[in-house]
This record gives sequence, structure tokens and C-alpha cells, in this order.
Amino acid sequence: MRLEFEMRRVDCRQCGGVKQERLDWLADNPHYTRRFALYVGKQCRSASIKEVAEDLQLDWHAVKAMDKLYMQEQLQLEGTPTPRVIGIDEISIRKGHVYRIIVSDLEAGRPIWFGGEDRSEASMAMFYAHLGVERTGEIRLAMMDTWKAFRKATVTHAHKVAILYDKFHVLRQLGRQCRVLPAREQSCPRFCRRAEQQNPRDSTPLLRLRDKEYLRLKILTSTLPALPRE
Repeated sequence: MRLEFEMRRVDCRQCGGVKQERLDWLADNPHYTRRFALYVGKQCRSASIKEVAEDLQLDWHAVKAMDKLYMQEQLQLEGTPTPRVIGIDEISIRKGHVYRIIVSDLEAGRPIWFGGEDRSEASMAMFYAHLGVERTGEIRLAMMDTWKAFRKATVTHAHKVAILYDKFHVLRQLGRQCRVLPAREQSCPRFCRRAEQQNPRDSTPLLRLRDKEYLRLKILTSTLPALPRE
């Protein structure tokens, strides 16, 4: 179906420019109605942009624009997020270690922010600036991996937050430290024997670590729940 109509254009006395009438039922692209654009965006939830464009015989870029309009509409319906428990992670958008940060509301079960220029502390701070001081103060728990930039930005902006590291990264860090230990014992067995005599705490291979490493492992493992015994 094709609809033709005339849109009014008027001269603005204040700025001296020409203004065109805006119709609420038109999309940003005047060749499509807003209702049709939202329909196309909804189809992109279950199919790729290329598939939707081929099915409806539309240009790929036009479908992409309508998909963005649909996502903006969904964000407006959800309203301003006020999360209490958040999950932070990075996602690779293309080759060459190009990352963006994604933050989710774990209680609502949905993403609430996607952005940044990389996965640095400055990019993480952009989320808290977007959220605002008042709503950032409502966050009580942040779950993340062991990336230092995420932790530093979170502690700086959300003063009341508790940080929970995910179990996968904690166990991977623990495994790395345990693999370093046998190599150190082989390279310097006298040091290990002397350390055992001076410090009874170092009676097991796992604890024969430097003080800084021992403290780091203790902090990481304290965030883990009790593992089931086999």
C-alpha cells in the first residue's frame, strides 16, 4: 500500500529558517510509518538483519535503522533503571582486542547499559556517570571478573557496593598460582625448607607462597561458596 500526503512547511519568524511539520505516526525515515518500523524491529529479535531485509525486500541499512528505533522504544518502556545487583563484563565487537562494556541488572535479568570506548577504568566510569550519583548509591552488589579496571571504578563510584568475583576466574587465578609453586620449589628448594622452619603456616605446598601472593589468594577464595566434596 502506498500513501501520498502533503506536509506543511512554514517560515519561522524567530530563527528565520524553514520548519517542516512533524507527524507522530512517521518513523525517522519518512518513507516508513512508525508502526511498520516497530514491526520490522520486532522481527530482528528472532532473525538477523540480513534475513529480515531479504524477507521484506528492504535495504539492509533501513532495517538496521528501524531495529535501533525498536530498541530505543523498548528502553523507554522499561524506564530508568535503578539496579541493586549488577553484573559487569566486556564483549569483543571485532578483531584486534576491541571491547565494549555491558552491564546487566541481575535481579531484573536484563542488560541496562552498553558502551565505553574499551574496558578501561574511564570507560567503566561512564556507566556510573550515566546512572547518576543517587541511583549508583543504591547498588549493593556487583559481580565481575578479576579485571582491575572494573573493580577500581566500582569502588570509586559505588561506595556501599560489595564485590563478588565469578567462580571461573577465581579458580583460574588459583590454578595459575598453584602451577607457579612447583617451579619455584624446584628452582630454590633451600628457600622452601627454610621458610617451613621459620613459619609453621607454610606446612602445606599451597601455602608456601610469598606474603603478598598468599593474601591475594585468601581474598579471592573468600568469595567462593563451599564446593561439594566428591
